[in-house]
Amino acid sequence: MTRSDLDWRWLKSFLAVADAGGMHAAASAGASSQPTLSRHIQQLEESLNVSLFHRSGRALTLTTDGAALYERACEVRAAVLSFERQASGLVEEEAGSVRVTMSLHYASHFAPKWMKRLREEHPHISIDLVANDMPADLLLGEAEIAIRLFRPTQLDLISRRCGVHHLGFFASSDYLEEHGSPGSLDDLGAHELIGFDRSTTWIDTARSMGYHFDRESFQYRTDLPIIHTELARAGAGIAALPTWLGRRCGLIRLFEDVTVGELPVFLAAHKDLHRNPRVSRVWKHLISELDDLLANAPPPSSIEPDT
Repeated sequence: MTRSDLDWRWLKSFLAVADAGGMHAAASAGASSQPTLSRHIQQLEESLNVSLFHRSGRALTLTTDGAALYERACEVRAAVLSFERQASGLVEEEAGSVRVTMSLHYASHFAPKWMKRLREEHPHISIDLVANDMPADLLLGEAEIAIRLFRPTQLDLISRRCGVHHLGFFASSDYLEEHGSPGSLDDLGAHELIGFDRSTTWIDTARSMGYHFDRESFQYRTDLPIIHTELARAGAGIAALPTWLGRRCGLIRLFEDVTVGELPVFLAAHKDLHRNPRVSRVWKHLISELDDLLANAPPPSSIEPDT
């Protein structure tokens, strides 16, 4: 066998094992079966006549040669993905699937109705929904379109700002009936508050408004924003939620004149994939739906921070 006979699948297995730190971990992550990974690594090592990994039980670490080749293999992977994206962008067939990623909030409370309407208008298109608060890597092909709550900065991405979702305080009618409604922001300390565990988003925003909270101010703590919503719906306490979401969930807005933060809403896609008619169709449909969603939750006036 000559080096010209290198199989791209061997490189994919090499990268998967190197990234995961072992064959078992790579297999568990869905790369391939352990026997296949092992065979590919062996074939690649024999073809190159180098040892790629130090082996210690299940753990594998790159050798010096392996580390050098890993960097080049990453370049090959990027080139192959670029080729696939460009080829996909040339496809003129609209029928098929589009993978869309968004946060858990949007996936739970925006996506279902949007996906239904898309299917009604474009029954030849299906959606693969990736729900995750951690941004998917569009450059690695983890999704074709993303709803992002920040401005994308990667050079190979195109983006479109669809509006802003503003954060306000919300509670359920059951909670307010049992605990009463706070008359002002100063009264929040006497209420059951829903906040973050390790994230300081809530605390930092309150500080910018002239109010002091710390981790112990929250009786319910989780770094998953979607759980804040469910806790508020369950009547557990008061949460800071996107205004469109709080109203959609039937919660009651407190302090109508107070905004406790805002996040821009962007659509993002790889510039090559955006030329695909199917992706372009979904992109335009998402823009329309997001514009309607955010337009129906007009921003209240913001409170000025203390000086």
